[in-house]
Amino acid sequence: MIEESKTIKEKFGVLDSVPVGACLLQDDFVVLFWNACLEEWTKIPRSQILGTKITTHFPHLSQLKYATRFKQIFAGGPPTIFSSQIHKHLIPATWQDGQQRIQQTTVTAMPAQEAGIEEQEIRDWVLQTLELEADGTVGARSPTSAFLSRESPPSASSSIWPGVNSPSFYALLVIQDVTDLTHRIQAYRTMRDQALEEVQVRQRVEEELRSSQHFIQQIADAAPYLLYIYDLTEQRNVYVNGQASKLLGYTPQEILQMQTALYSSLVYPEDLPRLKAHQQKFPSTQDGHILELEYRLKHRSGEWRWFRCRDQVFARTADGWPKQIFGTAQDITEYKRAEEALRQQNERELLMATITQHIRQSLDLGEVLSTTVTEVRQFLQADRVMIVRFNPCTGSLCAAPATGAVVTVESVAPNCQPMLGETLENFCFDEFYLEAYQHRAIRPIADVLAADLPQYQIDLLAQFAVRAYLVVPLVQGDELWGLLMAHQCSPRQWMQLEVELLSSLATQLAIAIKQAELYQQLQAANLKLERLATLDELTQLANRRRFDQYLEMEWRRQAREQTPLSLILCDIDSFKSYNDTYGHPGGDECLRQVAAAIGNAVNRPADLVARYGGEEFAIILPNTAIQGAVMVAEHIQLKIAALQIPHAGSQVSPYVTMSLGVASIVPASESGAEILIAAADQALYQAKRLGRDRIQLYQPDPAAGKPNGTAASMLPVDFSIPNTNWPSPTSA
Repeated sequence: MIEESKTIKEKFGVLDSVPVGACLLQDDFVVLFWNACLEEWTKIPRSQILGTKITTHFPHLSQLKYATRFKQIFAGGPPTIFSSQIHKHLIPATWQDGQQRIQQTTVTAMPAQEAGIEEQEIRDWVLQTLELEADGTVGARSPTSAFLSRESPPSASSSIWPGVNSPSFYALLVIQDVTDLTHRIQAYRTMRDQALEEVQVRQRVEEELRSSQHFIQQIADAAPYLLYIYDLTEQRNVYVNGQASKLLGYTPQEILQMQTALYSSLVYPEDLPRLKAHQQKFPSTQDGHILELEYRLKHRSGEWRWFRCRDQVFARTADGWPKQIFGTAQDITEYKRAEEALRQQNERELLMATITQHIRQSLDLGEVLSTTVTEVRQFLQADRVMIVRFNPCTGSLCAAPATGAVVTVESVAPNCQPMLGETLENFCFDEFYLEAYQHRAIRPIADVLAADLPQYQIDLLAQFAVRAYLVVPLVQGDELWGLLMAHQCSPRQWMQLEVELLSSLATQLAIAIKQAELYQQLQAANLKLERLATLDELTQLANRRRFDQYLEMEWRRQAREQTPLSLILCDIDSFKSYNDTYGHPGGDECLRQVAAAIGNAVNRPADLVARYGGEEFAIILPNTAIQGAVMVAEHIQLKIAALQIPHAGSQVSPYVTMSLGVASIVPASESGAEILIAAADQALYQAKRLGRDRIQLYQPDPAAGKPNGTAASMLPVDFSIPNTNWPSPTSA
């Protein structure tokens, strides 16, 4: 238990530096890891909770709704999310003023140390795991790992791991505090509800005003609106109430003096067509019917302010055409700002939820980065969004200048030059910027030419037509991982909403990147373990287990395609005598040299060279007829002869020699690969019997009336090729 706790501490200690809660549970709910963040939140020290059941401290986790989902995790199921929408807190923790933190928790299955293994076997496993960590990979186990599976223990002997069951899993809880975000969302919703209530109140008041045009005229001077009478025929205002001074900064007399220049002087140019279309509706409008329009008017200070006007026919000509309209205009600038802020906030929340969900759905680093740059560029409508990865050594401690590289992905507009693969030297990487980024400082530049930037940075940006950019650091704990950068090919004033979005996203992205990197390290470790499980330690060739797997796979494939499959079995002549003469260390060195020579003689990627057992080797040659197999066997003999390894105990040569048995067949689906092994083994036996140091063939009998690949169609051929390369092997 102590060793396991130590291993867990070493593996998961990195989670002490992240600003989220992390807890590791055993399948009996015993706490194996409790990071510093949870200690701070819950005020439960690690020494008090480790080794105890978490339900002792938080009994509600025994409820069926939690136990059922945890059971799936402990069985190796997919990650599950306990959303703050439903579960306010999975592990209760105090926030401010005694409030409970609102949390969003992701629970992931982590492979656990397997049960039923003897102490020595556990120690061996730990030692080999530590060796993997020394190589820079994660020493974690996976249920798919061939190295730790029941069929492939770390030792070459399968008897060491008898009766081991399927692997079990831990549950890794990653808890994010969303209390502050939740409160801000609630505040925005309250503001929205208040705005809607104000609109409803205003609509009720305006409905009453519509019922009495005379009443509107009586309260004109006291109304908090801009009241006016506009003459359609003269195209000027003939009356404006005193609110004009407060709402527009002009006296009523100044507005009346503008005459026909009123629209061109005060109305926002883009709103003029809509205003003219609005006035063209009055000839067909009945008395008392109100037409509404929203447009912008210019304040005396130069500020554009939004107004909502409500107009109706006030007077008509003798022939019934509308002459004057009476209207009210309410200043809705603040409402428009609140509406736009709420819209942007909703859009931001939706984008954040979408991007976060996408990047959390994948553990593939390339997919995480690609999703991020694509969706961020779409939201910002930027010309380029990319991720710059810092090289391992940056800052003042490096001998060379600090550099970064545009890694993996970028999202770029069709008319922009890509920067993918570019190395950026001394660009935003000097000591000042590095320290600022380390503290998550965000750097928006509205115009490169107007900013106080070094000339070499301006020149670099000019190469890619960048005029404005936004840089957000990606920080993992205390480590500056890289930068998220948005580029614009024209000057651009970055909005605070955009800065806040990228700041929030950077935190989520840094966590996702860390998870993806850990997963990549785990995958690399698994691949290494699988390779070790199928590799002969002495010769570095495939072992017998890999030979059996590959031969079975190729037998089925060649049976489907009806192409020949050849096998060479070769054996070092008089190897027992070699060991007796030179000792077992000398024998091991001989095996290594012979294995390397055979590997060099076999060149095709599809061919497999394996140590079959002891001093015996096997070569699987897919899609190879007997003639090709013989050529490979001869090439092997040449390579062995060229080694000129002395062998004083040999009966056939003063140097090490080999006997080779070759068999070839077109497999049949109704038979098995064992007949090919038997044929090659019989040919090898014949080569030994006929004097060693030779090639012996075993071929299918063409006269047999049975399909290829059956035992009855295999007959020995008295064809032996003695080694003629001795005593001058290099002449070949």
